[in-house]
Amino acid sequence: MSKTKKGNATRCRIVAAARKKLVRHGVEQFVMRDLADSLQMKLGNLQYYFNTREQLLLHLFRTEAARDLAVIGAHEKKNNAPEVVFRAIVKDLVVRWRGDGGVVFSTLGTLAQHNAMYRKLYRDIYRDFYAALTGPIRQLNPKLSDDEVLLRVRLVTALVDGSPMQIQVGDTQAYLAAVQAEAELIACR
Repeated sequence: MSKTKKGNATRCRIVAAARKKLVRHGVEQFVMRDLADSLQMKLGNLQYYFNTREQLLLHLFRTEAARDLAVIGAHEKKNNAPEVVFRAIVKDLVVRWRGDGGVVFSTLGTLAQHNAMYRKLYRDIYRDFYAALTGPIRQLNPKLSDDEVLLRVRLVTALVDGSPMQIQVGDTQAYLAAVQAEAELIACR
């Protein structure tokens, strides 16, 4: 990790460009030399920040996951009613995953099927995501056992994960409202 402001800014610029490249062209065309050229830097300079393609991709996936956790945390800090907080979390995650965030995570999911390093990261990200959703779901139904909360967290996650794939058909707002309502039913029943 860079210790200077300029180094951190460069690192952030690299990650943003890498995300854009991954989303637009896919992992097959994610080449460090091309990324360096698009950033108008030498490959060696890029490798100063990220030695390998895998190191950069792992960082990119972690950064994307941190954004989702920040969405959850931001809604929890608002101290609204639990139902309002939960609906807002579901809505924001579906919208994020419908866009570039979904492309990033589906890429990680594909890589995780064939590579232990990505599989471990995938599991770690979901573990952290489940932990973050535990609080909002427990707020909705405080009497649930830990096992029941985890089951509901996983079911809500499955619904939210899959919903962006279906959002292309019909009225988006009505569909999003239905996803929010169903997620709330799962969390509260």
